[in-house]
Amino acid sequence: MNPDRWRWRASVAMMGVALGLVIYPLIESSNDVINSDWPAFATGAQLIVHDPAHLYDLDAQSRVEFQVTGGRTLVTLGIHGILPFLAPAWVALLAVPFDLFGTNVGGRLWILFELACFAFGVFLAVRPRPPSAVLPAFASVPTALMMLNAQLDGVVALGIGAAIALRSQPYIAGLALGLTLMKPQLVLPVGAALLVARRWRVLAGWATAGVVLWAGPAVLNPRWVFDWLAPTGATITPGSREVDLPHLGTLLPAPLQLYAVAALALLTVAGLVLLAQRCRNGFQGQAAILVAGGVLAAPHALPTDLVLVSLALAIWGRAAWHDWVLLSVGAAVAAFVPAPWPAFVGVVLVGYLCFRISGWSPARAPASAG
Repeated sequence: MNPDRWRWRASVAMMGVALGLVIYPLIESSNDVINSDWPAFATGAQLIVHDPAHLYDLDAQSRVEFQVTGGRTLVTLGIHGILPFLAPAWVALLAVPFDLFGTNVGGRLWILFELACFAFGVFLAVRPRPPSAVLPAFASVPTALMMLNAQLDGVVALGIGAAIALRSQPYIAGLALGLTLMKPQLVLPVGAALLVARRWRVLAGWATAGVVLWAGPAVLNPRWVFDWLAPTGATITPGSREVDLPHLGTLLPAPLQLYAVAALALLTVAGLVLLAQRCRNGFQGQAAILVAGGVLAAPHALPTDLVLVSLALAIWGRAAWHDWVLLSVGAAVAAFVPAPWPAFVGVVLVGYLCFRISGWSPARAPASAG
């Protein structure tokens, strides 16, 4: 088959998938909205406005979430019978305007907002390549998982894409990275790499954004950070469907789990920074390793977070069709197999892609002296 014709047909197919992802939130049932992560974000939105002192109180969340879902029980796995709000408090503020439209409409608008953020983030990250370079990342299974679960990764992708587009203005790029703090556990390698490279202006902008984000909820509840830190450990459990390497630490006896998770996260971040430094594919390769590796090193990363690996492949710009197929198949498997298998799938999948992006191979390694 003519390669140009094959590429044209592939682009048409991807545009069809992308259109389907945008249409689905408009036509899905109200039960699908309820069984996504939106009720947790809506619960946080209502508590930050009406009862900010109890934002992370699971009893208070249970009462509010029961109202959000209209008394319906969630199908998804939760904690204490609910899907709790455990994100930073500024996420609750972000959800407030969407919650004003009610659970059903607000959830659909939230999903469309995340899809738009993701698409624009990829567009910014791949410039000056043509807009069609966005299609493989957008029309992937990880994007569908993000959409179905109404997750926040779209805003994180927008922050990364904007920072890459603005890298000639380090402080402004750091401000853009503030958007990644919606899910800060996913950008640990990025932060470590900036520290090692002494990119102080970028870090200063990032810190400024963090202070601004902290200040909004702090006006409503000065102690929110302390209230938030305590329940975050509840997300790290052996039964959760994680795709990150630190999750393997939960397979150890309970007294050792927290230490094992922390140690594996630190070792993974260090390994990723070293791999990025030795990357043979320039800035795009280094950035892609750090972005994809953020999922691998996170203490808490779910199959929906693999959408950032889609972003990483787009940043790299040299992914072949089989890389995209592998990512989509791996994400689909991780989303449906029981724990702890998603962690093994995620580690192998993301680890392989990071290694491939680096351009390193034993055949190309320098021969040892003597």
